[in-house]
Amino acid sequence: MKTLFNFSLILFILMGASIKSDAQNQIEIVIVGSAHDNSKSTQDFQSIINKLKNFKPDMVFGEYLPPADYATLPEDHWAKKAFRKGHDYLEKLNPGEVKNLSSKITKDKKALSSFAYYHKTRMNLAVNYAKNWDRGNADYQIFLLENDMKSRFGKEEMATYNKMFGMTDSLKKAGLYRPGSEYAKIYFPLIYQLKQDQIYNMDCQTYDKPWGIAWGKMDSAYKVMIKTAKADTTSAEAATVKAMDKYWAFTEEESKIFNADPYAGMNSEKYGRVDEAWNLYGGRHFYGYAGFPTALLKDMVAPWLLRNEAMCKNIVDQAMAKNAKRVVVGVGASHRIFMEEILSKNPNIKIINYNDLK
Repeated sequence: MKTLFNFSLILFILMGASIKSDAQNQIEIVIVGSAHDNSKSTQDFQSIINKLKNFKPDMVFGEYLPPADYATLPEDHWAKKAFRKGHDYLEKLNPGEVKNLSSKITKDKKALSSFAYYHKTRMNLAVNYAKNWDRGNADYQIFLLENDMKSRFGKEEMATYNKMFGMTDSLKKAGLYRPGSEYAKIYFPLIYQLKQDQIYNMDCQTYDKPWGIAWGKMDSAYKVMIKTAKADTTSAEAATVKAMDKYWAFTEEESKIFNADPYAGMNSEKYGRVDEAWNLYGGRHFYGYAGFPTALLKDMVAPWLLRNEAMCKNIVDQAMAKNAKRVVVGVGASHRIFMEEILSKNPNIKIINYNDLK
């Protein structure tokens, strides 16, 4: 009996050690639900940056498409058209060979790691990123040039910069410099203050076409439901619409709290639920409600989930390849709740909410 007890005790200790080891090996990920346009915000962005910086992330991801993915998109795809404008703008100002871009980028990054103020090297790096269809890192380097390096330029460097990039307004029109974006306000300064040399791309647009088709069908059915509810306030549709209005409403007190700190609000549990309802015509909560087009919403949610799953895979694959322990992901607020749900099912991942950071 004593021998059996000792064996059981040893097994329990070993199991506990294994669980502890697995927990220690987990990648900690903070998904930060973000606003894409912060141009009119009075938020203290440095306080957000400080919270994320104190987390000490090894990698920072943005909602940018990986360079290789652009080649898979049709020419009329919105994401390709959006970056082609900037890509072609820089290529026109900087004609020349596009061979060996990856090796040139690696060489330039190595030079800048030893001295950050090789301005011409950074200019070349930004152009090469753009030519290589890496929008995230082209944007990041241009942000650094515009916000930190430009004021240090000598006369010849300024002339070179104007020749290679044109004026600031031209960069804005080309979509290469967006001072109101979440990247310019939070994630690019975060990376720079962490002394890291790049942002990691993790978006996916593979499922955009079926998503658009399903969205159109759901939108039409939703409008029919609203019309029916207005025409007959005693109908099942009217009861469902009333429930939806109540579900996604903020109280006056909740609105005050949210407006006082929008980024804390966007990363709260309630906002995750409400944002899903706003963006997905009520969201999954209303599956099965009377008069609600459940089947059509499921058709819409399916490609949305596939996109978010692919984004999560892009994050995990790159984080594991880099042996990262802590990761920050800046993403549109509507993605957060879905990505947290997906990643929380992975035993190698530990989700940490932005609001739990110190």
